[in-house]
Amino acid sequence: MKSLSSLVLYILLSTFNITASVDVFQFGDNQGAVIFSQSGKIGPREKHVEVPVVLPLCMDVSYVRVDVDNPRAPPKVDFDSDASTVIITYRRRQRSRSSYTVIAKGVPSISCVESYE
Repeated sequence: MKSLSSLVLYILLSTFNITASVDVFQFGDNQGAVIFSQSGKIGPREKHVEVPVVLPLCMDVSYVRVDVDNPRAPPKVDFDSDASTVIITYRRRQRSRSSYTVIAKGVPSISCVESYE
């Protein structure tokens, strides 16, 4: 009986795609302190979202983690290190309704350290 109820639950979850799916994208070396964190939602018609990573003075980004919760299909996620911006892109016909969390870690900027010596 227990295995039958587990099978029915599995079929229901598979059929209606109720299971959560969080895709994780990582850029850089996981070191330093958390300097930025932002969460948000992406609407059904949004196909391109840019999240600027706001840096504290004299800090450089060492690591960025982006979690995207979309049970249907993962987006393409990039990090533009020159602009310190996370770019989340969905294809034209891809279901884009989702949520995201961006966490960035940073280390002291070498140029700032040298200017104080």
